[in-house]
Parts: sequence; C-alpha cells; structure tokens
Amino acid sequence: MNTLNEKEKRSLLTLIQDRIDEHLLRFPYARYPVEPILDWYPIFSDPDTVPLPLLKKALGWHFGCWQRQSLPSSVSRTISAILKTWEEFIPLASAEPQEIFRFWQVHLPDWNTGFSAAAFLFHLQRPEDFELVDRHRMEAMRELLHEIGHSEQTVSTGLEYTNLEDYKVFFRSILPKLPYKGYSRIKLDRFLKAYGNRHAYKLVSPDFRTIEPTIRTFTWDGLTSERFRMEHIIGRANCDVLFACFLLSLEAQSNSSTEFTVGEIVGLLPVGTAGICNEASFNYALISLFSQQRQRDFWVFDKPEISRAFTEQANQSTRDMRFYQLHAGEKLQVNSKYLISEN
Repeated sequence: MNTLNEKEKRSLLTLIQDRIDEHLLRFPYARYPVEPILDWYPIFSDPDTVPLPLLKKALGWHFGCWQRQSLPSSVSRTISAILKTWEEFIPLASAEPQEIFRFWQVHLPDWNTGFSAAAFLFHLQRPEDFELVDRHRMEAMRELLHEIGHSEQTVSTGLEYTNLEDYKVFFRSILPKLPYKGYSRIKLDRFLKAYGNRHAYKLVSPDFRTIEPTIRTFTWDGLTSERFRMEHIIGRANCDVLFACFLLSLEAQSNSSTEFTVGEIVGLLPVGTAGICNEASFNYALISLFSQQRQRDFWVFDKPEISRAFTEQANQSTRDMRFYQLHAGEKLQVNSKYLISEN
C-alpha cells in the first residue's frame, strides 16, 4: 500500500473517531485482556525459550478463546500444527520475515486461520516491526480505505506477506493523530478488531453492551483498605475475589453507599474482573457471591430467602448460570463486619 497522504489520514481519523465509541461498546474485553500479551513480548523475543503450554495459551488468546477449554476445530487444528512444528521453526526464528512467512504457509493446513496465527507470532516476536493483525482488522482497514476513496488496487485482498506491511503502514499512519495519549494504541487496535467483526453482532440485541473491568488483576498479598476490613474475607475462591474487588471499586469511586441491589453490584463487576475471563467460571462466582455457601456472610438481604435461594443454586450442579439476573432488583447491604467505620 502506498503511504497515505495527509488528507487521507485526516479522513480516516474523522471516520474512526465518529465510530470508535459505538464499536468499543461491543468489544469482548474478557476475551482479549491486555495484561497477558504484555507479559509475553519479552518471552517470545527468543522463541527457543517459549514453553509449548504458553505457546498454546497465547494462540488461544489471539483467537478469542482466552481461558476456554474448547476451541473451534479450525483453530484447534492450526494450534496443534504450530505446536508440532515449533521445534523445526526455532532455527528459522531469526531469518528474514518473508522466509518465516513461507515456512508457516507450508506447514499450516488451513491458511485462513493459519495466516492470523502466523501474523500474531510475527507481532509477538517482533512488535517493533509488525502490528497485531488478523482477518477482522484487515477487513476493517480495507473498508475504511475504500470509504475515503483510497485506490483499492494498492491494497492486496489476499492473505500474503504484503498484507502485514500494508496494515503496519495503515495503523502507524493513524496512530500518532489519535487523542487518547498512552491509550491510543489499545483503543485503535480494539476498534479495528470490533469494526472488522461487527457483522457477527447482527443477531445480538441492539442493547447489548460490554464494559472493560476497572480491576483487571488482583492479589491478596498486601491488600489494604481504609474503609473495609479485607482481612475478614476468609475464603480465596473466585467469589471471595469478586467481593474484595467490589469493595475496592467502591473505595476507588469514593462511593459511601452500603445498600445496593443485586443488579447494581453485578454492574460494578463486569466479566474479566480480577482476570476471571472464563464466562462460566465468572457467572458461577457471581451466584456464589450472593450465597451463604461455606458460611459466607458478605451481605444482609432485605429478604433472607433470596440469599438461601442463591445458596441452593450455588450448590446445584445444574444451576442457572444467570440466576442473578432473575433477582437484579433485590436489595441488600454490605455486612457491617466488613466496614471499618462500623466496627
């Protein structure tokens, strides 16, 4: 792709800024948390040191399967092929990019999926030379360039090495013009992913929204609070983590309330909070959060029978994983034993 001129850059900037908020409202944050990939860059800079379980985990992240056990068959086949070929790839890791690209073309059976995997490995190993790209992001690039009247003949529509170069030129032409400072790269990347995949939401309710967690990582080590008695949280399961994150969120927001509805509490705990990104695990943790399972006493419900109903659900193997939605309007209070001001 030819370098974009200033008029084209301004036109792209206008299009993106007009649409970015709309599409980020549907971005699946829990499938693509930022923290793991930041940890992987230094490891993947030397492919010889990458453990195969980590390689599998990273590729799962790229395909939107973070913390999931079952993968789509095409993704699973591609990841398996990479794992089997990794030892053969290692001597080529410092070769010219085109040679590496040809290697993956030969060794990956489904190039529709294989291209995205190969592009991701390029980015992990050489982030200064390659942007994070896949077919959705490339589709977004092509549609936006077409919309501003950029010559389509200058942008390849295949799955070739030149696509990686085209995308880098496109991405880095826009990035410096965005107004989000240190957050610009993440927002632009997420927008292009969501925009290129927006057709996947055609059957989803127009009211569907996602929220990025404010607490994405969590540790019990050194946990302190000026308002809450965190040491009284005895358990260490996911529901205990969510309760701690809820209290920390209240403190960070200077929210002095102690009375809430179930729905208000759930609204402050989007999936992905504390790095709990598996939706089934997260929903089970939410049910347990409102229960008295294992003598938990986080809340005082206006209607005690509601707490007992949550406990019953939490203890069932065939539980309703959206049980909390049925009781979103139920009122409850934070148990005073967890409040410093009332003890």
